[in-house]
Amino acid sequence: MPTQSDAFPHAAHTSSTPMMLPAVGVDIGGTNTRIGLFPSFDAPTFTLLARFPTPQEYARQVEQICVTLRDHGLLNALAGIGVSIGGRLALDGRMVTIAPNLLDYVQQPLAADLEARLGCPACLAHDPVCGLLGEKRFGVLASSERCAYVTLSTGTGAAIHLEKAGVGVTVSIEIGHQLLDGNELRCLCGQVGCLEPFTGGRQLEQRYGRPIEQIQDPTFWETFSDKLALGLVNLAQLTKVEVIAVSGAIALYNPFLLPLLQQKIDARLNWTRLILIPARLKEDAPLVGAALLLATSEESILH
Repeated sequence: MPTQSDAFPHAAHTSSTPMMLPAVGVDIGGTNTRIGLFPSFDAPTFTLLARFPTPQEYARQVEQICVTLRDHGLLNALAGIGVSIGGRLALDGRMVTIAPNLLDYVQQPLAADLEARLGCPACLAHDPVCGLLGEKRFGVLASSERCAYVTLSTGTGAAIHLEKAGVGVTVSIEIGHQLLDGNELRCLCGQVGCLEPFTGGRQLEQRYGRPIEQIQDPTFWETFSDKLALGLVNLAQLTKVEVIAVSGAIALYNPFLLPLLQQKIDARLNWTRLILIPARLKEDAPLVGAALLLATSEESILH
């Protein structure tokens, strides 16, 4: 079994050094899970090993990941496994502490369970952190020192990256759970007044009784974009980010949304500019970023 110093690229390799063993990235979303095999960290290319509906039961998810890798002959044969997950992590990045869309995963020893079952190190991060890592390394954020990644999907997630003179930190933030004045809707997280009841796919489907892709009403999209634009303006004012890579199914399948959001943001921001750009890696950004966790210094991510 590889030791931590042998297998963790952030301990023994750099992102431009070939791996002696392949790595696996796993993207656990609120709707689907994908597993990819990465031969190196030098390109965002991977072999998709599996895609399946995300189990709500934690034990079933761990089993399905392990069975997939066993069936491909990868047990005890990996440099490591990186996991992107739709939930807030403990400060040490070893387990999920808050996940309104994956309740059974909360307080479960995910990293330890994967390490024990797979015989390799495991790294975890919130899915927008992984999306940002993917876009920063291979996508539209490569040249940005103050940037963010926002995902519009089952939930509404974000991460920011702030950097100076080559020293940077990537931070998971709860953009979907900022409170909006005058909003009396209860969120799945338990709070009243969150942004996410207006922008999260699962909560919108519950409220409207049908999937968001079936909603064509212009009034709906005006409300959606009004609320989200306000949340993004708040993000820009609080963090000084200058560019946001936007991904997630809601953004990818509604190409009118980003121009509409940009228009509303421009109308609200007076002293600065916030630029929205479609994520170059699209839905692959969190999966690519999950693998890149293994080539990223632990100290550069705040969970």
